[in-house]
Amino acid sequence: MTKKTPFEGLTDSTSKYTVKEVADKLGMTTYTVRYYDNAGLIPDVGRTSGNIHMFSDLNLTWFKLIHCLRATGLSIDEIRRYIRMCLEGDATISERAEIIFKQEKVLREQLKMLKKQMEILAYKKVYYQELLAGHTTDSCNPQRQDVTEPNIAPKR
Repeated sequence: MTKKTPFEGLTDSTSKYTVKEVADKLGMTTYTVRYYDNAGLIPDVGRTSGNIHMFSDLNLTWFKLIHCLRATGLSIDEIRRYIRMCLEGDATISERAEIIFKQEKVLREQLKMLKKQMEILAYKKVYYQELLAGHTTDSCNPQRQDVTEPNIAPKR
């Protein structure tokens, strides 16, 4: 069984989606779709006779990749450079790979930080559940005289 890719089935270059349809399909805002398009990040965008932008399945792959790279902190200029290299072809593979490897590392660091933040929130959730159930008193309210600890993170 082959692993499904995030871009599977998106190879048709026939223009068929409006800005709103792209936004709905990809879970983006229409503002984001327009922004990426107006920034020149989406290659080969079709247009109707009325000059309305129309996007293909292939364009959707660009939107997905760009949105992912932005979420990892890559700047619009860096993304533009990456896309330009993609369009240049095989001569830029090593440079493109370096960008992707770097962004993967950035994302792994973000995941570590999010995991730590989730642990704190999970601890605080249990703390508040206990408070709401009346099983304990609020020991982190600075207005109280008996505050023992800020109850921010689990004791280890």
